[in-house]
Amino acid sequence: MNRILETFGLKKHLNWTLKKNKSDFIKMLETKVKPNRLFFFDIFDSEQKEFYGIVNENDFWLRKSDRLIPNCPWASATGIMKTESNKTTIELKIKGWNWFIILWICFMTIIFGLALSDVIKTNQFGILVVFAPIFLMFYLFALFKMRQGVKRFEKYLKAELNE
Repeated sequence: MNRILETFGLKKHLNWTLKKNKSDFIKMLETKVKPNRLFFFDIFDSEQKEFYGIVNENDFWLRKSDRLIPNCPWASATGIMKTESNKTTIELKIKGWNWFIILWICFMTIIFGLALSDVIKTNQFGILVVFAPIFLMFYLFALFKMRQGVKRFEKYLKAELNE
């Protein structure tokens, strides 16, 4: 399953080494991270930090903080920090979805399933020519936004965490 998600660009694994030691990296990360909240309420947040998330001694979880027009609202990253002779090695996993997008896809699947069962009951298969592409566009839009979010979040993390 991970290979399928990575093939479609919905999940990405990164490993990189920073020149900072682990404690300095944790301090730097804590200055950029604020406590997590539902992304619907990001508009009302006045704190000017780059990420929402959790930072621990050995790992962290981050998502981008965008106030008005989010570039990658569903992408999040989970990282594990390891120390190697005054350097920090980070194993990072970026995923492009959260509970909201899973609900969206489930909702679209239920609506499409109900419409398909109604089409089969009434034997009006011509309506599928109109509505099947519309449902397909909704699915592809969600996949495109997730993929785009993973790419943008990866670039942003590399820029912010390599300081």
